[in-house]
Amino acid sequence: MLKVCLTHDIDRITKSHQYVSRLLRAVYGRNPESIKQQCRSFGAKSPYWGFDKLIDIERTFNVKSTVFFLNESIKLNPLRPKTLILSSGRYRIDSARIIEIMRYLDANGWEIGVHGSYNSFNNINLLKYEKNSLEQILGHQVRGIRQHYLNLNEMTWALQSEAGFSYDSSFGYTDNIGFKDNRIAPFHPFSDGFVVFPLTIMDMCFVNYPDKWSAFERIASECEENGAVLVVNFHQHVFHEPDFPGWGDDYIGIIQRCKARNAEFKTMGQWYDDLLDHPR
Repeated sequence: MLKVCLTHDIDRITKSHQYVSRLLRAVYGRNPESIKQQCRSFGAKSPYWGFDKLIDIERTFNVKSTVFFLNESIKLNPLRPKTLILSSGRYRIDSARIIEIMRYLDANGWEIGVHGSYNSFNNINLLKYEKNSLEQILGHQVRGIRQHYLNLNEMTWALQSEAGFSYDSSFGYTDNIGFKDNRIAPFHPFSDGFVVFPLTIMDMCFVNYPDKWSAFERIASECEENGAVLVVNFHQHVFHEPDFPGWGDDYIGIIQRCKARNAEFKTMGQWYDDLLDHPR
């Protein structure tokens, strides 16, 4: 049986510098239709919100996912260009709109996890702070984390475990799909209950992958054969069709192909419980 875990990293909820970069891309590509779409997006309300589409898709297929929320603390520094990407479009975890959607998802069967901020992978204080902040909003324990940009070093899992997390899902590719270092099934990096769920498919790596659907079927078969969990990550803002044409269709296609294999869908927390109840 194919085991599937759908996930979403919530990096941003607003469109910021992309208004300019996406329009310039359309102009340089001499794509009149794309230029029109980008111009129309200036008047669109919250084009990168994406939660309505996420909920609609998953309700249609009767599946639920794990949603990782980011509490980024990096501020814009004009002398460090990368901070523009890390800080622009950033949301406040304690804003009324974010609290409302998190509590809605949490109350209706989705799982909420921490999307560890950019520098938290080697900072125990940040990990504890971000976990505690989310728990105060939800009113209960948060068990899972995925690091922003999949940042990991040799100490990250130990720090996550010390901070009170039960599992991590940061082990995967940022430029490929499949199994990093041939680690297919969930594994215990220590001799305790802390579990790493390898990330198998991420949106930006999948959508332009050569012969992606044949590759998907191969990966799904390998997961079945090894008792692994097929972990899929699609950021919610990619459901904005004008900026990410076809990405939402690919997410739907993945779900449909998993359904065709009679796959079982669970949140990552549910797969964690299942793994502890039925250790391999």
